[in-house]
Amino acid sequence: MPISRCNSVGFQLLFAIAMLIASVAMLSPTSYSHNEYDKLVHLGTFAVLALLLDSGWSESPYSFKKWGSLLIYGLAVEIAQHYIPNRGFEWMDWVADGAGLVFYGFFILPLLRRLNVR
Repeated sequence: MPISRCNSVGFQLLFAIAMLIASVAMLSPTSYSHNEYDKLVHLGTFAVLALLLDSGWSESPYSFKKWGSLLIYGLAVEIAQHYIPNRGFEWMDWVADGAGLVFYGFFILPLLRRLNVR
């Protein structure tokens, strides 16, 4: 079943909330050190953001316009973290962000299409 207009609006709202939560989490000064799951958190966060963005604007395909905007957002966050106490720019965090976008595009989206959800 394709995503209805009403559901698209719901996904758009969820996307806005998720972006707000992700931005606050990634741009807040922190006192914890990174752990072995940090890159998985980045991957998962950006896979969820891709799902919500793609579902919220389901009339257009998952193309550079969608995943590129999230990749640029991830880079902007990494640059901003350079100026935040106890944070720093990490290339591998940005790579993990991109991996989440690829994971959605190559694994989750085809599964949703096979299940006739997307």
